[in-house]
Amino acid sequence: MEVYRAGPFISLPVSYNTIDGMAMSPDSTIILSVPNFNNEYLLQKGAITAPSAAFMAVIGKNDSVNHWYDFNSDDLHPETGKVGPMDCDFGPDGNLYVADRQWFYNKDHKSRIVRINVKDGKAISMDVVVEGMVSCNGMYWKGNVLFVTESVLEKNDSALYSGVYAFKLDEMQQSFPLKVLPFSNGNGDSHLSVTFRSFNHMGSGADGVTFDGQGNLYTTVIEEGTIYKSKLDENNKAVDTKLFVKDKNIIGPDGLIYSPKYKLFFLADFLANAVHAIDLKGNVTTLHKNGDTNGVDGSLDEPAEVILRGDELLIVNMDMAWASKEYGVNTEVDLQTNISRIVLKKRKGFGKPND
Repeated sequence: MEVYRAGPFISLPVSYNTIDGMAMSPDSTIILSVPNFNNEYLLQKGAITAPSAAFMAVIGKNDSVNHWYDFNSDDLHPETGKVGPMDCDFGPDGNLYVADRQWFYNKDHKSRIVRINVKDGKAISMDVVVEGMVSCNGMYWKGNVLFVTESVLEKNDSALYSGVYAFKLDEMQQSFPLKVLPFSNGNGDSHLSVTFRSFNHMGSGADGVTFDGQGNLYTTVIEEGTIYKSKLDENNKAVDTKLFVKDKNIIGPDGLIYSPKYKLFFLADFLANAVHAIDLKGNVTTLHKNGDTNGVDGSLDEPAEVILRGDELLIVNMDMAWASKEYGVNTEVDLQTNISRIVLKKRKGFGKPND
């Protein structure tokens, strides 16, 4: 039984055909990643006549949406000629760090972490700070350390290895990018914090990442439908990793956040068209769930990320059915792209904000 109903927040232009990560800026506006991975599918379908470039958008204080940073030719990967901005988060230096997921263009260790340099609140340039990843995805800054999920470290017919990297700020402030070593035979780069093994039925593992108030790391593994909790040592290495959530109502856990105010995790369930709340004991409450939809009415359309703005839970609908129709609810990519909203309220037995 759902607790809330998702409603419309923002309906986006056709040039926003695929959206993903969100980050709250220091001035309380929201930065939105627009990778436009649906270009090729929509072109083949005849729904659009020209591809839309990837860019970063800003949702202003009046909820207007505009371009925030347009990637220039020097920003594009030199081999693929593309950039694929996924999750993003502002670092302690005031700059925005973005997972450039090249997986859909080249699967041979071309993915990168990039930094969009910010001056006086404006995005001015981009630098590559980490190279050599395969399919970077979610990210979270904890102090001076950036944690980034790697959805694919290595895979074969029976197993997929994925994990979480931890990069220190000072390492990424060098004049040249870090180069992570490929994962092979269970061994990987020194920046790997934790590794997961799943059964490679979907081809994508570690996805969302966040921390609770006690410094524990939480990682979603989308193809398993699971969330893991890891205790880290002083070197950001997992010393104890346990299954935190495995629930029949969760099919494809993607973006994950923790709210100290609500003392709850909020999870975007990409494959189930659902958003869940999870308490610190791992108990799951489904806030909203719907079937196959175009999302125009605010219902969920492959939700990938969530962010809290006050008591509003804003939900990015990624809508990439061409990549997931074997596993999820959605069957078609819609030309209309939407961000949904759930307004959280005090309810008996759920969601009681701290006074």
